[in-house]
Amino acid sequence: MTVLVADENTRRARALSDDLRADPSLRVLSIPAGTALIDAVRRYQPDVILVDMGRADRDALDSIRALSQPALERPVALFVDRDDVELMETAFDIGICSYNVLEAPPDDVKPLLRAAIALYTRFQRTRGELTEAQRQLAEQKLIDQAKRLFMKNENTTEDQAYRWFRRRAMQTAQRIAAVAADYLAAHGRDGTP
Repeated sequence: MTVLVADENTRRARALSDDLRADPSLRVLSIPAGTALIDAVRRYQPDVILVDMGRADRDALDSIRALSQPALERPVALFVDRDDVELMETAFDIGICSYNVLEAPPDDVKPLLRAAIALYTRFQRTRGELTEAQRQLAEQKLIDQAKRLFMKNENTTEDQAYRWFRRRAMQTAQRIAAVAADYLAAHGRDGTP
């Protein structure tokens, strides 16, 4: 696993890196001076990122927010020197997995790393489930709209309309939602061809 340490505090960066390097399963990289966080993520493709908010090359959380692009998205653990509720809420809103207030490097940062990865994995799973639920809801809405139009045009019951769409889906090897979309496109959403 590759860990990218992005910390301008050299003492803490060294302590974090040394602690992580003690684990042979981790490849630990530090951002070279003058390198933007997003450029380092693109270059090194880390599995997880440890970030100190004191980095001078960032404007607030913009660099971390830029990591929300699908190709760059990674679990991010944020280290700050002081507690700030507004910063913490903003950090979680943009996808930070672990928000840690530290005045000195922890004796063992690996639990924080594991927590960030676990929270990131859980967030990704939840987001995937939400996306799937939204897709299913949109498909059901489309099917219901097509059934209503079919019932009106063909003077049928809802069961008859659904059976027609299901049979048509099997005949054309398409999903019922695709058949419903085709029907609506062919007959107009209000029933006019």
